[in-house]
Parts: sequence; structure tokens; C-alpha cells
Amino acid sequence: MNAASLVVLRPGRIADDVEELTNVWRDSVEATHHFLSLDAIDTLEPLIRDEYLPQLTLQVAERNGCILGFIGMAAHHVSMLFVADEARSMGVGSRLMEWAKGQWPQLSVDVNEQNPRAAVFYAKRGFVPVGRSETDARGLPHPLLHMVWDSSLEQ
Repeated sequence: MNAASLVVLRPGRIADDVEELTNVWRDSVEATHHFLSLDAIDTLEPLIRDEYLPQLTLQVAERNGCILGFIGMAAHHVSMLFVADEARSMGVGSRLMEWAKGQWPQLSVDVNEQNPRAAVFYAKRGFVPVGRSETDARGLPHPLLHMVWDSSLEQ
């Protein structure tokens, strides 16, 4: 039995989960987004907690009542997929992605180019690059790879 098999998926409840989701986001970003300063992360944190998370359809992965990761969807677009550093490479992100693929026949995602491990994660799950932007959604110089997955292309 692997660690991911002990993980339970459930819908996120923003009123109950927002602090824990924000903590997972921060833990994951600090571990993987080395191109962001701590000041930049501090600036983003209230936006994530108060503006972005409440707008998304959330699915969380938890073990023993503790959230290990979550995916945030805006229709068929993966807006967020974050896994706590302690749970990385344990299949949590894969389980969340399998859930999303079961909900929509096509998915899109924007991946920070400066986080190559994330781009590899999506590529291994059938996402293909379809474009690139020099800046992120806030206009900051963090290039994004635009990727898509289509169930009709899976074998």
C-alpha cells in the first residue's frame, strides 16, 4: 500500500479549509517557487486566501483529517495544484489530477516556466504545450507555459 492510497479526496469547503489551504499553498510555493522572494510570497498570500481560493472549485487530498494538497479549478482550467512539501512525490498531485481528468474531457493549465518540475509533472500526465507568455497573470516577469490535455488523445 503506497502513501497515496491512504489519501482521501473530498470537495474543499472554503469556510472550513481556507487557512489550511493557504498554509499548504505557502509551504508548497516556498519549496518549489525559488524564483519568488519571501516578500513576494507574503504579498501573494492574502490574495490567495481572500480572493483566488474562494472563486475556485476545490478538491482536497487529506490523510487523517490533514490536508496534504489541493487542486483549484475554474471550469476546465487548473488554476492551482499545490501539495505540501512533506507530501511531494507521494502521488498526491497525481490523485488530484486524476480527479480533474474525471470531471472534464479537456483541461488547461499555466505553468511557471521557472518551476521546471511542474512542467514535467504535467507533461507526464499528457499535457502538451500550446503557448508561452513572458509574464504571469499579474504582469510580472515570470514566464508561463500554457499547456492543455485532451481525453480524446489518450490511449
